[in-house]
Amino acid sequence: MSKIFSRGLLFLFASIFAITLTTSKVQAANSFLGLPSLQELENPNPELASLVYSEDGVLLHKFFLKNRTFVPLKSIPLSVRHALIATEDLAFYKHWGVDLRRLTLAMGENILRGRSRWQGASTITQQLAKNLYLSQERTIGRKFKELITAIELEKTYTKDEILALYLNTVYFGSGAYGIEAAANTYFGKPASLLTLPESASLIATLKNPTAYNPAKDPVSALGRRNLILSLMEKAKFISPQQAATAKKTRLVLKYTPVSHQGLAPYFTEYIRQTIKPSAKLGNIDLFRDGLTIQTTLDSRMQNYAQQAAAEHLAELQAAFDRSWRWPEALKNQIIMESEKYKGLKEDGLSDQQAMAKAKADTVWLNELLQSKTRIQVALVAIDPTNGHVKAWVGGNKFAPDDYKYQYDHVWQAKRQPGSTFKPFVYTAAIDKGLPANFRVLDQPLALKSGNGTVWSPRNSDGSSGGMTTLRSALSQSLNQVTVRLAYEQLTTSEIISYAKRMGINSPLASNLSIALGTSEVTPLELAGAFSTFANNGIWNEPVSILKIEDKHSRPLSEYTLNRRFAIDSTTNFVMISMLKDVINKGTGSAVRGRYGFDIEAAGKTGTTQSMRDAWFAGFTPQLVAVVWTGFDDERIKFTSMEYGQGARAALPIWAGFMKRCYKDPTLKLSNKYFHIPETVIAVPMSVQTNTPSDLLGSDVYIEYYTPKGFKFYQSNPVQSSDATGDTSGNAATAPEPKKPAPAEKPKQERAF
Repeated sequence: MSKIFSRGLLFLFASIFAITLTTSKVQAANSFLGLPSLQELENPNPELASLVYSEDGVLLHKFFLKNRTFVPLKSIPLSVRHALIATEDLAFYKHWGVDLRRLTLAMGENILRGRSRWQGASTITQQLAKNLYLSQERTIGRKFKELITAIELEKTYTKDEILALYLNTVYFGSGAYGIEAAANTYFGKPASLLTLPESASLIATLKNPTAYNPAKDPVSALGRRNLILSLMEKAKFISPQQAATAKKTRLVLKYTPVSHQGLAPYFTEYIRQTIKPSAKLGNIDLFRDGLTIQTTLDSRMQNYAQQAAAEHLAELQAAFDRSWRWPEALKNQIIMESEKYKGLKEDGLSDQQAMAKAKADTVWLNELLQSKTRIQVALVAIDPTNGHVKAWVGGNKFAPDDYKYQYDHVWQAKRQPGSTFKPFVYTAAIDKGLPANFRVLDQPLALKSGNGTVWSPRNSDGSSGGMTTLRSALSQSLNQVTVRLAYEQLTTSEIISYAKRMGINSPLASNLSIALGTSEVTPLELAGAFSTFANNGIWNEPVSILKIEDKHSRPLSEYTLNRRFAIDSTTNFVMISMLKDVINKGTGSAVRGRYGFDIEAAGKTGTTQSMRDAWFAGFTPQLVAVVWTGFDDERIKFTSMEYGQGARAALPIWAGFMKRCYKDPTLKLSNKYFHIPETVIAVPMSVQTNTPSDLLGSDVYIEYYTPKGFKFYQSNPVQSSDATGDTSGNAATAPEPKKPAPAEKPKQERAF
């Protein structure tokens, strides 16, 4: 007892002595004792979360080691400040960092109780000193450092500044550091909107963030809250009537723990990976330095995208599960690729024994096989006028603790685009001078390869026909016409050139199969390329980050628009008219008929070989969206065109997303028409004869021409071809044959 008493007296005298020191002497003492320097005191640097916002101002996500967001004192309600002072330090505005009366009483209690660990008497300023600069140990030595640091803080800051620092740094439980993070975590709102009962509830957690956590122990939290309300009443911060009303208020939480991934987890993870290697930010730490990241995403569109994807995926998965049967060979192969099987082999089991033991674990096996057959999805939506990404769904679920389920199919997955690539082929043809009513024979074309094999692509339904216009071939997605067009009128280098100009960045193989979309691309770059159509032939680079600011709201990085002229606006409109036919009467007609989307729109379906990938890329003048569905393991595929083609597996998600967006008046989307350049030539045409016709004719439609296309048509008013003879040619990988210029009379079609 005498030893503790002596140490207590020594502490008290040392404390009084510290108070009398000059600033220079205190700084020398601080350096000797390992206390914070004057510079550290004047520039506290608590770890702050970086905030990611949508373009419409919604907080999407936080990146942090400690979930903390700094807000000024004016943004913290009086109810919070008063609750803190009434509970922790009633004399806060009267003392100079240390309450000597409380200190003496606490010291006496510690001595009388024989405590070796110091407890009690800490003012708000002392607690701030401990939180910012010192350890959490309860020793007399640490208490001495705390006292000196508190005095220096009082010399450096006003009382309100100290209060703001405290409320922005203290821990409120559930991973929330600071009042702003706590308000969002427990009540889903900023601190400025906290009510009196909510304020008292948050201050209640400070005594014990676990025991008084309102989400985990609401009964104890409610009791502590009401005690704080009584203390506020006693201190005359609130009236008895206010206290009584607040105590009767039911505890209503909107609990969002820090493990919650936010509204757009795939998108914000893309943001993290985009910022991480950025040289522009220098030594800035995304997880510590409190950046504000303004993105292009629209929270409303993001919600609609997720709703549309979830709604259709449930139906699509059920249809697949009903029809899928595991081939035994594939099942065995997948088992052999598993870590479990490899572990059994390492334990000395034979192939047969390891396989038998793995299959015997039916729970594990079912989980493995089920994970392989989960349908994945990608949806990305872009504003074509500026390239702003508005919605982003990267998969069917995001698992923060499992990197396997963080794989983002929007920008990380390269898949064959199938027929969604065909518009680039037709764009090259139209821009070269062929009209949309140019006719090509819808018959298989056999192309010999260098090794003697023959490549002869067929239409998806196995059908063939006669002379078919480019317009009809694109709307019906005819493979045979597309390959013939590419072989006879274009070169693969021309096709690749147009695709690249319009926004495709992935490497494209220089062979004729590219016409059917065999070279892999990402949904993000495909959406950027289709945005060129929607933006009158101008490509805008897809952008996700508009601005990054530091914790002092100083700009660190701002987006600069990156755009280029991609294709002639007249060519572009002719292509739009053809892609509108896809939706109005072609493979994408379910947009109108089944889903009732009656807004001006154009698009293209896509289904790859063996139904591994299903696509729909569509756009209005205001919004472009690309949807992909498929499987991570490409050995798994849709089993039937009844549900697995682009029009059935991807288009419904696109339609559901677009309908929701256009029904939301707050998005201010309207039924606008695509821009028609003055250079476009419109001619009433007969469907039957492919010649100009009376505008009032029953089979009349308006054909649109570029000046070169119209000149070609005038030179060939009735295009015909002899569909006889044997067809052969170079392989898809062979050098391209010379082709006639579009302005010349096309060479005779050859059938086989």
